[in-house]
Amino acid sequence: MNRLKTLFIRFLSTHSTRGQIARYLVAGGSAVVVDFILYRIIIWLFDVTLLAKAVGYVGGTIYSFYVNRSFTFKRDSSNRQQVIAYLAIYVLSMFLNTGVNQLGLTVLGEGEIGINVSFAVAAVASATFNFVCMKRFVFKPEQGVAA
Repeated sequence: MNRLKTLFIRFLSTHSTRGQIARYLVAGGSAVVVDFILYRIIIWLFDVTLLAKAVGYVGGTIYSFYVNRSFTFKRDSSNRQQVIAYLAIYVLSMFLNTGVNQLGLTVLGEGEIGINVSFAVAAVASATFNFVCMKRFVFKPEQGVAA
């Protein structure tokens, strides 16, 4: 068991794309939890799924920037250009996420299954888009550091 733990930690600590994907899944999973908690709270308070999705998404986005910068892509600081690129990607991704969520709710309905499945499909679609864009445009490897 210790050997497996050591291999997992070594895998997560590499600068490779494979290691970044693993760290992104951990960081993204925790951001989705933030998003989901806010989503469900807003539905409980106001019973408006579109508002709930937007509020949850924004909360998850703010949390995600800091976690992905320091943990996933191992950058010590951020600059204005990174923040602007990150926000642009997340604005596009928010439309993708809320659009997929609404499509799912239209197809599946707004019952518990429809809400949860729509949320999950929207999260996977936007997470894939976000990782590719963050790696390519926001947290590019520094000169002399392998991606």
